[in-house]
Amino acid sequence: MRIPPTSDLGFKKITSEPSNKDVLQGIIGDFFDLWIPLNEINVTAPYDIKSYEKYLKLLGSGEEISETLRQTVQDVAADIKIADLGAEVQVRKDTYFSQRSLYYTCARFCSNYSLPGKMVYRYDGAPIRYSSLKPVYMLSILGYPHFIGDEEALRVLTLYDRKRDKAFEIEYITIAYFELTKNNVETVNQRHWKTFFQTGIAPDDAPEYIKKAARVIDRANMTQEERDMFDQMQKAKDTQDSVIYTAQLEGERIGEARGEARGKARSEATIARNALHMGMTIADVSRLTGWTEDEIRKLAH
Repeated sequence: MRIPPTSDLGFKKITSEPSNKDVLQGIIGDFFDLWIPLNEINVTAPYDIKSYEKYLKLLGSGEEISETLRQTVQDVAADIKIADLGAEVQVRKDTYFSQRSLYYTCARFCSNYSLPGKMVYRYDGAPIRYSSLKPVYMLSILGYPHFIGDEEALRVLTLYDRKRDKAFEIEYITIAYFELTKNNVETVNQRHWKTFFQTGIAPDDAPEYIKKAARVIDRANMTQEERDMFDQMQKAKDTQDSVIYTAQLEGERIGEARGEARGKARSEATIARNALHMGMTIADVSRLTGWTEDEIRKLAH
């Protein structure tokens, strides 16, 4: 039995544990067509079971969870020498996910500004601060149809002047979205990844790094602490989902009631206006609709 590779813990473990750099290397290669040597991949937000304990404790207490802790638990971050890499999974529909992913990509790009050791220095030793900025690649695995109108599973977006068919000499910002609900994939390996993310199982002809990812999330290969942590997080997530769903139902019920009230009011107003146009008195219209005579007078004006 495997834990879902699209769960926070599962995705983080297969991509951010130091011993799984080859899995991250495969993801970079298969989705961005970049083949990076393992010794040039540095995971900057490594998998740590202790961070999940802190996250779960705050989640259960209702206390505010800092954005730093949230990213530490959920997101993948790596320095691949020539660029920065980020990756995350979004299983449920988020109306503003495009804005959110663009925000974090741009924030990641800006985060290197003026960092020591990453800047070029002038002949007199003064730093050229913007030289520390380098390309960022962001991958989002989506469990719902995000882009409407096509069946292309992978969409890779860059800064590009489509009218003049020109771009920067370097692709500074690259954001990729891989929609698991869509069928058109570009490569065999992307299809293998799609199968893996949907089922947790690696096809027989999949590359070794995808098969390794499947072994990593096999409960039999995880520590008891990890299994317990996943079960606790799943229960907490189920409870949270139930609360959100209940709130949505209540909101829909209130919205329907308000809609019915507005519809009834509009209908009665139409009846009242028509009755006045036909020559009925204000008193008669009041008796017909149940509105007060003052309300009918305002409507007449």
